Amino acid sequence: MNKTPHALLALAVVLAGCGRSGEEGSGSGPQPAVGSGGTAPVDGPWQDAARSAIEKGAAHLSGLSKGGKWVFKAEYGPDLGTTALAVRALLLSPGTDAGPLKPALEWLAANQQPDGGIYDPKMGVMTYVTASSVLAMKASGDAKYAPVMRRCADYLAKIQADEGEGFDQSSENYGGIGYGSKHQFTNMSTTQFAVEAADAAGLEKDRAFYKKALRFLSRSQNRSESNDLPAREVAGTRVVPGNDGGAFYRPGESKAGVKKLADGRTVFRSYGSMTYSLLKSYLLCDIDARDERVKAALSWMGENFELEWNPGMEHDTGNGPEARYQGLYYYYLSLGRCLAVAEAQNVKLPHVLKGWRERLARAIVKRQREDGAWVNHVPRWYEGNPTSSTSYALIALQECLGQD
Repeated sequence: MNKTPHALLALAVVLAGCGRSGEEGSGSGPQPAVGSGGTAPVDGPWQDAARSAIEKGAAHLSGLSKGGKWVFKAEYGPDLGTTALAVRALLLSPGTDAGPLKPALEWLAANQQPDGGIYDPKMGVMTYVTASSVLAMKASGDAKYAPVMRRCADYLAKIQADEGEGFDQSSENYGGIGYGSKHQFTNMSTTQFAVEAADAAGLEKDRAFYKKALRFLSRSQNRSESNDLPAREVAGTRVVPGNDGGAFYRPGESKAGVKKLADGRTVFRSYGSMTYSLLKSYLLCDIDARDERVKAALSWMGENFELEWNPGMEHDTGNGPEARYQGLYYYYLSLGRCLAVAEAQNVKLPHVLKGWRERLARAIVKRQREDGAWVNHVPRWYEGNPTSSTSYALIALQECLGQD
């Protein structure tokens, strides 16, 4: 990735668990082992534990602000994407005084470009910054941002990989949304955030944007009946769509690698953060819960429900025994947001997911550090940065409490 170090700041918005594999970023002080350091009570009413953790986490996140804005690294200065993520997390936190956050929201809005996106033209990763800004403005509940959000949605639709970008429907990029640069690198992470932002901004469901996105989503799912892409060669191995119903990073790549089935076929390995992102996106694209693609994703979730690590990533032997924890907080965010959307649409969840709100909340609470932050001891995808991981954890906890 040919970016200046400054451009890495915006990547902190969503890269945990799914994007390009930056390793930089670490919290102040030692990083605890997973499962240690919980400071909120985990016995008794779980809602009390979650609220206590949110209060302490929000205080820590607020303290990371530099003049009302957030940075990825102090030497780089204020960053739009990191600020949008932190503001969203704080605005959703119970008891937050929204007043001190208004200048940050105004700063985001002031950086809307003539094409409708919100980003720094010198930095790139426009999709993440634009989508995160929309979600922060949505969290504010302030109607004054509706026109700004709508222009953002139109921008996201405009940069979608389609005929206008030189892609026909046979392309594996078609319907996806990349980082926003001229050279599209479409993937599930950027696409799912673009879809959520478009929905939050009120982009009408009859817009072609959603139909095109569905084609990309279907091609990132292990379901051969709906994944119409042909086999491809990966490191000399012929890889075909599988049928476990889960999802991977993009057509042609899984961050969890590939696996060989008993029948001799090799398929991309499904994993948790992408499968929950897939289902959420399907539902926001207005797919009926009875659709076979939705059923297949739910089946994978039922068979692979896990809260101690990002399921599927434990097979990433190339990164050692701790690989299972890669993208853990992004996984928590994806799971919580997905299941909240599913329940709001009356989707019947697998029985094993019963009580997911309490179980997810307890998994997050027990990982909180003494200072109120969350930091992944496996820092791949920038989860060693307390702003990113703490923001993900706060938003996920708020989903557990049923707040949006």
